[in-house]
Amino acid sequence: MNFTEDQLKEIEDMAGLFFGAEDIAINLELNEDETETFGFQIDSKNTSFPEVAAYLKGRLTAEIVMRKAIKQSAQNGSSPSQQQMLHFLKDSK
Repeated sequence: MNFTEDQLKEIEDMAGLFFGAEDIAINLELNEDETETFGFQIDSKNTSFPEVAAYLKGRLTAEIVMRKAIKQSAQNGSSPSQQQMLHFLKDSK
């Protein structure tokens, strides 16, 4: 599939808001076959596909922002945020 730069930006933006591949496909008005292919590509995490790279970039960029906010909250004494940071630490090992 060939996506325009605008569509790739839309994929990145929606992924950054944690929309799944199916919702993004609906928004892009992909047909059934394109939707299935798009989903398989996203699941593969093969960044040689520009749409997969855009999707992963959007999700990771948003997650970085979120984790920074949680870290700041933890440093300010928020017990739930401290617990979340410990969870991130354990998951990263």
